[in-house]
Amino acid sequence: MTQQPCELEEDRFAVTFHSFGEATALPMHIQKASFQVFPVVAIAQNLVRLDLTVVNNVVEGDIAAKLRMPLPAGATICRFEFLREGQWYPAVPVLAKKAKEVVYKEKEKGRKVAAAAQVQGNVFEIEVFPLKYKSPSQCRLWYSHGDPRLPFNFDSNTEVEIKRQQEQDAETAAEALGACIGDCFGQRHFACHVPFVQAPEVQAPRRIAVLWDTSGSQEGDHSRRFERLRGLAGQCPSATFDVWTFGISFRRELEAVGVDEVIAIVMAIAYDGGTDLTLVPSIVAAVGPVDAILLFSDGMDSLDRRLQVPEAASPIHAVVDHPNVNLSNLSSLCLATGGHLLKGDYLPMLRPQTLLTHVETDQDDEAFFDTESSFKCCPDHRLRLQWPVGQEGLWLCGTLGDVSKLSGKLTAGGLTKEFHFDLSTAQVLQSSAAPLLGYLFAREQYKAVQRDGAAMGVDLTSVCAELATRYGFCSSEATLLMLYDACQFTENQIDCPKDHPAHAAWKASQVLSGPPDLTGDLGQPKTKQQMEIVTTLAQQLNTYMKQPILPTEVEGGSGSRACGGGGKGGGKGLGAAPRMGAAPRMAMARLCRAAPPPQAAENCMAMARSESEDDCEDSAMCGAALGACEAEAECMAMASESEEGCMAMDNEDGCHASLSRDGSEDGGSVSGGRKDCESYVQGKEQGYLEVLRKALTNDSWPEAYKQLRGENSASPSFFLYSADLLLSHLPQNAEVAARICTNCLEINLQDAQMMRSTGYFLIKAGQAPLALAVLDRVREIAPVEPQSFLDGALVRALDLLSGKICEAQLRKALELIVVVLTHLWADRFQEIEWPALILLQMLIQVGDREGIKDLWPAALDTTLRSSEFSAGLVVWLGWDTDNTDIDLHVVEPSGNEVYYSNPRSSIGGHLSKDFTQGYGPEVYLCKNPPAGQYTVKAKYYASHQRSSLTGATSAVIWALQGGPHPELKFDTVRLDRNKEMMDVMKVSVAGCSGGGGGGGCSQPRQFHPHSFGIH
Repeated sequence: MTQQPCELEEDRFAVTFHSFGEATALPMHIQKASFQVFPVVAIAQNLVRLDLTVVNNVVEGDIAAKLRMPLPAGATICRFEFLREGQWYPAVPVLAKKAKEVVYKEKEKGRKVAAAAQVQGNVFEIEVFPLKYKSPSQCRLWYSHGDPRLPFNFDSNTEVEIKRQQEQDAETAAEALGACIGDCFGQRHFACHVPFVQAPEVQAPRRIAVLWDTSGSQEGDHSRRFERLRGLAGQCPSATFDVWTFGISFRRELEAVGVDEVIAIVMAIAYDGGTDLTLVPSIVAAVGPVDAILLFSDGMDSLDRRLQVPEAASPIHAVVDHPNVNLSNLSSLCLATGGHLLKGDYLPMLRPQTLLTHVETDQDDEAFFDTESSFKCCPDHRLRLQWPVGQEGLWLCGTLGDVSKLSGKLTAGGLTKEFHFDLSTAQVLQSSAAPLLGYLFAREQYKAVQRDGAAMGVDLTSVCAELATRYGFCSSEATLLMLYDACQFTENQIDCPKDHPAHAAWKASQVLSGPPDLTGDLGQPKTKQQMEIVTTLAQQLNTYMKQPILPTEVEGGSGSRACGGGGKGGGKGLGAAPRMGAAPRMAMARLCRAAPPPQAAENCMAMARSESEDDCEDSAMCGAALGACEAEAECMAMASESEEGCMAMDNEDGCHASLSRDGSEDGGSVSGGRKDCESYVQGKEQGYLEVLRKALTNDSWPEAYKQLRGENSASPSFFLYSADLLLSHLPQNAEVAARICTNCLEINLQDAQMMRSTGYFLIKAGQAPLALAVLDRVREIAPVEPQSFLDGALVRALDLLSGKICEAQLRKALELIVVVLTHLWADRFQEIEWPALILLQMLIQVGDREGIKDLWPAALDTTLRSSEFSAGLVVWLGWDTDNTDIDLHVVEPSGNEVYYSNPRSSIGGHLSKDFTQGYGPEVYLCKNPPAGQYTVKAKYYASHQRSSLTGATSAVIWALQGGPHPELKFDTVRLDRNKEMMDVMKVSVAGCSGGGGGGGCSQPRQFHPHSFGIH
């Protein structure tokens, strides 16, 4: 059947598929969607089941995909299942961080895995791996909510089925006065609905502070807000308004004005950039004494940070009229300060807050004081209550035990009203709907913990996590993880649920072998044997420091080749790697030409990445294998052509086109809102960048940017390119450029690669604190990648190595480096410990000079410390895109070029391993750099994973000069020209000889070459 037109059209969310951070970004097709509602009239709630049949009908092979799903505000996914070989497999609730680690590891191992997670607020995401070509997959999710209507939009060619269970025993439910009971989670649960009671008094405020969110996601039609503001002002004729705006910073716009001035200034606002809700306490403190605060925001922080309740705040009333909203954030803020959630007009803020002040049961005294009693209630009936009640009412819920009668007392201003419930005659729910009572109990406890934690300024995350994992629902602390085989549960130390098909096999394995030791697994601590690799690298670093210039070292000669590992992809620290001979190279080339086109491309890329045309510089090799080099050149061209074709296909569809929800529950929302992402389209930036360049020359940037922003508001690459252009032309506008860049964080997405790009640019723009917050967030969403930890250490080192010493930040940087050294990473990150060891030694030296005691990490053996360490110059090249190969070249003052085929120089220059996959970094190290200019170059050699979001790959360059006064400078450039050599930085060293020097060195300058597409 087709989608029924009787549902509420304007309140629909889009259901969209994406594949972020993968080698391909594919449009997915939802073949069928079945929407079934299990209503529980007695408590005004519904348990909703959504069955989806999805298929990859575009690209051959196994791919990973993500389903982005905004649920109605206040709803959450409470069960997730997948159909496999005729059986439904249930997901298991796992702490969010562990779930990310497990999904990453299972994908690395090529095993089936899926997860349902809360992205932020009411936005959820289902990740599936693998999704096979033209092989439909079925998944099922459950959520609870008060609205039984279908909230989603599907494509017109999607078969949509809507089922509603008959509302049985409706009269019985009404007679039970809004109470019901049911068996779930091993206990009998109950719920009673207490309706909202409005206070009769009206208290008109005389001074109101308006806090208006001006981030990019808030742009839209605010006419309904203006209408309601005028309605509020009409009821408070003597009231005046102060207007404050905020995004990633805040300021006061107007003070003590009327409503017309408020509307005029808001209408002139330029919406742009991200949202920093951690500013709210500072804003409230700056506001000072007012009668009420009116907050206009969706409550969604760009980095998903919790909104803290300001101390001694006036009542904060939050307007909830946005398509996507973090209701828990706003609700905690309002209820903790005595404010209201305003889902319709703003007049409820004129009335006192309605409170639940007492809950009474028929328990005897002994049971009342028994903390182990089987009767549990939320709110807790044993406490003196001042429990805020929202306009949707209140649910008294819990586990029934021996209680049969329950009552609650509400106070609304001068009005008091009691509600009585007889649970012995309450409606008994069928097994299909009974779990709703358990979910409701958990949800209410969760909200209470969030509110109390925010009000007290206490982190109760662990309590929230325990609730989410016990009852199995998605939250910011817990993810529903889908594993299929007993070995997956065993290897990841996760208990297999009893209703899972693999439970019996898992149970048997536990009896036979017990829980496994995870040491030595991906993302886990290394074994003793694996740590020997780190020890070897530390010994090699120490050897270099004792003798940075080898006696046989001749620039460009065979000595350096022997020490450095030879051709492309071969450099392994200070050791040598085997090189492919002429005969195997010729055989590989013949294989490439003979194979069918898809396989030929794969063969060619394998050869191209293992050996480069630069290997032909070896005259002996070229003399013996000229034919092989010619064959390889042909193979390289073929591979490059094939790769570009694949990239064009990947970028064509990227993030599938979708609609966004437009309409609040009362039909008066802000249009617009947070948008789904739009993929990068090759070359598209040239058009809008040309317009923006002209605007910079004729002082029309604001107008041109605003127009283009409207056309590209869902494109991260647009914001990154535009911010870089503005910063390169007008460095004094760094704060504006940073704000433009943070629009990437507003797009409804938590993608590690995109956030790395944003963090790197913020460092370049001088916004180190915000960059630190972004890169720390990356570490949360990509915890099994060493780059996440190195970035966190480096951004802290930026201040530390520039003389801004903070012991806490120094110790945190060392802690992050320790993780890189002591944990196991995927094979493509092999020898990531080498740059980590260099940074470790530099930071230890900083602490020693400052007299900070006991810095050496207890987790590291002291044999890893280099007693003679001194780094006169370190150049560090990393990048933001996984499975990418960018080569570092450093031209020394003599003209000698150090790179992967010439990794050692006569002045002691040393280049680390050539990372042909992963994120790098490649590091140039020179203990005693002679005075002169060092030119840093980058060559974008190849990528198997061009981002479909940000377009180009961001290369990041850190230039560290050691000595008594160490300095660290940073730059980032966008590399979008495959295999072209780019000058990216020039470092001038003056008087830096002997012992590392560096004290009198001039600073590295930022370099913005037009050849990176930023002209």
